[in-house]
Amino acid sequence: MKIAHFGNFSPHRAGIHSAARDLILAERSVGIDSNYIDWGSEKDATFSRVWLKDGKIESVSPDWAYEADILVHHSCIPERIEKLEKPTVMYLHGRPEYSFILDWENKTGCLREEMHRTTLSRYKKFITFWKSHLSTWRYLLPKADLAYVSPPIDLEAYKIEGKKYQFTEKEKGSPNILICDMWREDITPFNTVIAALKFVEKYCPTAKIHVIAVPVPGKDNPVIDPMFGELRKTYHLGKIATIVSNLDEIMRACDFMISPIGIETRTILEATAIGLPVVAGTKNPLGLYTADPRCIDDTVSAIKKCWNSIKNYKGDIKQDTRKKLEENFGLEHTGNMVKKIYEEVLSS
Repeated sequence: MKIAHFGNFSPHRAGIHSAARDLILAERSVGIDSNYIDWGSEKDATFSRVWLKDGKIESVSPDWAYEADILVHHSCIPERIEKLEKPTVMYLHGRPEYSFILDWENKTGCLREEMHRTTLSRYKKFITFWKSHLSTWRYLLPKADLAYVSPPIDLEAYKIEGKKYQFTEKEKGSPNILICDMWREDITPFNTVIAALKFVEKYCPTAKIHVIAVPVPGKDNPVIDPMFGELRKTYHLGKIATIVSNLDEIMRACDFMISPIGIETRTILEATAIGLPVVAGTKNPLGLYTADPRCIDDTVSAIKKCWNSIKNYKGDIKQDTRKKLEENFGLEHTGNMVKKIYEEVLSS
């Protein structure tokens, strides 16, 4: 079985890329011949970048897709490949509400494109990595044949042992708290940052809060510089950055992470694989403690419980945190789920 994945080859810049990369590894782990084709990286999407490398994955020429049994749509597929009318599977990487908002505000035709693809006979399956999203997608995409697979994570690439980021004297605290979610229209880490500040001021003045993936400052985000400039005056903020290539090193250097998200996003998967305990949004299955991210006081309470648990933990909290992933995630687990779906597509 040959599977051609089409997406933007952008390591360290997007969760969609990391998920696609690990999905290919998951497929290879169960014997599927799977490759990554870079396409859609430019606005006109007229060319492909070949032989780019990210770990064990190298991008290949679009011509490889001529021999593929199934095409996988992460982003744009070139017209000449679409014309082959091969069976195609589309992964619904985004949160349904976020896809809706992007279209509603005319920022991109994300949901419209997904709706359009459901009308094309060659699009056989639409797959989400989050079971809780299935019911919502059924309303938004009533014509879609929907399926779920667990989000893939390469547990060999994300380990407890490894290089640690060295915080400067001004950056480091006790504990070191990490917030590293993207700032998006449907949910942002804004309340998470405020809750962390309240926790530090009230319960733990020696802590430092490290915020990664803040929006790029400038005229499009006029409040970012003033906001974080004012917050820095509290002396509770440590490292602040937009996009980094060494997030795994920063995760290993921190004591726990806070996220407003209630699903297993890439940052939460990677943090848990590295053994970093997480305070997450309500019902997140990987959260050591969870809270409604809209309620700052509840989040403060969850952060306090988390830090107390870490300080008083009798066993190896990093190993026990990672076990949550080892039991229910991993490449082969996802690979077997995907293989069944692909076999169904080819037999239909």
